Amino acid sequence: MTDISRRSLAAGAGLLLGAIALPARSQQLAISASIPRLTPKPLTFNPDRVKGISAEALHRHYDEVYAPAVKKMNALQEELAKLEIGEAPPETVAKLKSEELAAYNATILHELYFDGIGEMAVQPSGLLAQAISRDFTSLDRWKAEFAATARSLAGNGGWVILAHSPRDKRLYNHRAASTSESPAGSVPLLAMDMHRYAYDGDAAAHVGAFMLAIKWTNAERLYREAMRV
Repeated sequence: MTDISRRSLAAGAGLLLGAIALPARSQQLAISASIPRLTPKPLTFNPDRVKGISAEALHRHYDEVYAPAVKKMNALQEELAKLEIGEAPPETVAKLKSEELAAYNATILHELYFDGIGEMAVQPSGLLAQAISRDFTSLDRWKAEFAATARSLAGNGGWVILAHSPRDKRLYNHRAASTSESPAGSVPLLAMDMHRYAYDGDAAAHVGAFMLAIKWTNAERLYREAMRV
């Protein structure tokens, strides 16, 4: 084989390798570009008008916990999109996917928490009120269970979640000790954050204040949507 033939063969091989690598890189860029970026949802209430939960605690909670969770979720999505997933070490995949689950749940639960807070005490109505009476015998019994579950998390933190189970066609109050725990197959309607950063003062006072500030219209909307699942 002549030197010209060898050079031509080498050049052809280089072009072939480049053509193989290019689609993979283009695919990574396409995946990255297709990932929707999350943005923090604005508060739907005036923190100064919520009785029993200080405006300072609500602003701190939003700015220092919720907004960073949204930012972290976006960063993890970008990192996963750039990863050569088939060649990545299992421990790398495990770390990223575990962090993704925690960040994802944190964004969802914090949005439920903030969307479930109002400026005045109201009562549930319509289909949700009927479902609460059906599944907990009464609104008072539901309140007692939800509040007791919240108090059981005092000191260690976690979440209390009112959720609808499409499988069982009923409501549950779930206890989640961390953001990585969530009720499988259920649609969350209302969430209460019991981590220490969520409130000033004692946990019992926070529970009482939240119970009086629940904005039921958001949970009712989510329940109507969940009924169609």
